[in-house]
Amino acid sequence: MRLSLCFTAAALLLGTAIAPAAASAQRGPPSGVPTGLPRGMRPDDPRRDELERRFQRRLDTIVKARLELSDEQHGRLREVASRTEDARRRLRREELATRLAMRRELLAGRNANEVRVAELLDAMPALERRRLDLVDQEQRELAKFLSPVQRARYLALQDELRRSMQELQWRRLGGGDRAGPPDGARPIRPRPPR
Repeated sequence: MRLSLCFTAAALLLGTAIAPAAASAQRGPPSGVPTGLPRGMRPDDPRRDELERRFQRRLDTIVKARLELSDEQHGRLREVASRTEDARRRLRREELATRLAMRRELLAGRNANEVRVAELLDAMPALERRRLDLVDQEQRELAKFLSPVQRARYLALQDELRRSMQELQWRRLGGGDRAGPPDGARPIRPRPPR
């Protein structure tokens, strides 16, 4: 299991080479894995396309093996994962914008706009419901061609990849030698007095 996590972490390090703008036709399972460019690599770097292709091939191999997919199932999973990832990406952008807006309001202290804060508070559970609806929709589509065991393995693989990425990000941000924050939570750092 530890070897599997080490390999996953290595795959995710390479995965940071995938640009968000990669063509959706080349994207494949599992959806929900964050992407971006490695430090120092510019978006127009000619190595980027090759890194994207290598990562996607490796990821496809892992998914196909772990889920024991036929070629037909694998093709259909790629289609569903691509559509779902597009929707997840849009949702992540909305969530980020909402959180940033909330942060701006709260940093205003007593000058925070109460009406705007209330709107943002209402938006957060709505975004979470949309996330759950997206998972539900994805599961309904996957149930058409994957067995329950394959779907469960797919969910576990998605979760493992997300957690590994969080751990890598945690370490890169100076989170220490630990594997990462408990339960994927971010630590609350005390603010210096003003």
